Amino acid sequence: MSRPKTPVDWQAQIYQKHSRWIAGHQPHMAVGDGWADVLARLFDRIADALAGEPVPTQVAIIDIKEKYAELRFDIIAPVGPDTQAAIDHAILLAEMRSECTCDECGREGRLRSTLGSSGWLAVKCDLHRSGYPRLVAKGPPRRRVRDRRGDYDVVYERESDAVKLTPVDHGDSR
Repeated sequence: MSRPKTPVDWQAQIYQKHSRWIAGHQPHMAVGDGWADVLARLFDRIADALAGEPVPTQVAIIDIKEKYAELRFDIIAPVGPDTQAAIDHAILLAEMRSECTCDECGREGRLRSTLGSSGWLAVKCDLHRSGYPRLVAKGPPRRRVRDRRGDYDVVYERESDAVKLTPVDHGDSR
C-alpha cells in the first residue's frame, strides 16, 4: 500500500476497500501514520478470514487506538469458531507488529519511554526517538496467550510478519 499524505486519506482508503464487511460507523483510527501498513494488513487478513464464511458477514468495529504503545482493535464478529480463530490471529499479528513499528514513519522501532515516573510509552525508530530517550524493550515482541488448546509463548518475527508459537510446559501436575 502506498503511503497517502494525510491520516484521513489512508484511513479512508482502508475503509473504502473493506466497506463490504464493515457494519455501522467507521471509527477514527487513533494511531500514528506509521501504523497505516499495520492496519492495512490487519483489514486484509480479516477480509480473507471472512471470505471463508458460508454467508456474507458484516462485523462491527468498536474501537481502533493506540494504548501503552500497542495497537488495540475491538471488533464484534458473528462468525463461526474457525473464522473467529483466524480473526483473532490477524489481530494478534497486528498488535505484535505495532510493538516494533515506529508510530510516526512505519520503520522498525523499539518500545521507548519519556523520563520520569509517569513516562509515556511509544514505539519509535532511531530517527524519531527524540523525547523518548529511555529504551524499554529489547528483542522481538513476545507474550503468552491461551486458547482452547492450551498456553503458548508467542514471539513475533517482523521479517516474515509471522509468530512462532511454543507450547508452555506447566510441568507434571502429579
